[in-house]
Amino acid sequence: MPSQELHESLAWEATERFGIPREYLRVDGIRTGARTSNSDGDRSEVVLFAMDERNAVPCLETILDAGLAPMALEPGFCGVARAHSRHCRREQDRERVRVVLDCGAGGSTLLYLRGDRIGFCKTFSVSGDLLDETVAESLGIDRGSASALRRDRCRAARAQQRIDLGAETGVLDASKPILHELATEVALCLRHCGVAFRGSRPEGLILTGRDSSEPHMADLIAERTGVPTHSEDEDGTIDSIQKALRKLGVRDDDPAAWTAAMGLAMRPLKARAMKGGRAA
Repeated sequence: MPSQELHESLAWEATERFGIPREYLRVDGIRTGARTSNSDGDRSEVVLFAMDERNAVPCLETILDAGLAPMALEPGFCGVARAHSRHCRREQDRERVRVVLDCGAGGSTLLYLRGDRIGFCKTFSVSGDLLDETVAESLGIDRGSASALRRDRCRAARAQQRIDLGAETGVLDASKPILHELATEVALCLRHCGVAFRGSRPEGLILTGRDSSEPHMADLIAERTGVPTHSEDEDGTIDSIQKALRKLGVRDDDPAAWTAAMGLAMRPLKARAMKGGRAA
């Protein structure tokens, strides 16, 4: 299908799926390279993403009021993929398969990367906010306290330290069912990718995002999928973010929380004349 026809087809598909009026819809897609055989012939898979421009306007107005000139909008998962693909852009890297699981406050996103290309993408409802709510309900504390407890627990895990055993046990018991659910979803996605991209076994799974250092998450996913699971890639992406944050005086934040921001900032842009304001 020609690009223009594909774009129009995606727009109507998104209107039906997401219930966004066509006049407010902004849509795009990524060809994954996966092919599925069916009775009508071969179909190419496309990752579809859409945005309601009415939701974007307030954010853009804030940026414009700050004197910046936005040059592009794209989903955060594109930034995550780019940040973890800085050294996988050569043609010979096309057969390198890696999986990245971005765990954030509002949800989690799994990316199946072939070289620097996204071959599969899926979002899950499992999130840091959900873990906060679950821990708060289980321990009978307010959500703010639960969030602080989880944050301290993750910080201690990164530093290979221990927290109070009672608190650790309570948070773990509350979190485990959710983490098991996430591990199961990841395993199902990898099974699908194993069929869609025959012969392409992931060399590893990388955890990133604000809530990626949740204790026991890596072990549960590795056990369920059989894929080595780490909090860093072999190119030291997270370490490079941490060094940059330290230079800026930001020392108490999890560098993995900045992965999407780093990737979005690396987006290639065509040079063009700018009038008034700086490029954002």
